[in-house]
Amino acid sequence: TVHHDSAFHVRMIVPGTPSYEDPATGSAAAAFAGAIVHFDTPIDGVSQLWIEQGLEMGRPSRIRLELNVDGGKLASARIGGHAVKVAEGKLFV
Repeated sequence: TVHHDSAFHVRMIVPGTPSYEDPATGSAAAAFAGAIVHFDTPIDGVSQLWIEQGLEMGRPSRIRLELNVDGGKLASARIGGHAVKVAEGKLFV
């Protein structure tokens, strides 16, 4: 990791021509909570960790992931952080 308080440094690259990299993937961070509990087995209670992403593309982000573990199982996961709006749109169906 680049930041001393970050637990993970991640990248989300979507293949294609051209490929696309996401600077902050909240949905993946939330799903990652399950992998952390499965492979790392954190203690019961609430834990908070930081995930850094987007540094290689010049759009650094930090996602806060909060895990609530009960009986060795993931009871809930919450994500948070700060964002900068870079686009806006409307979808008409």
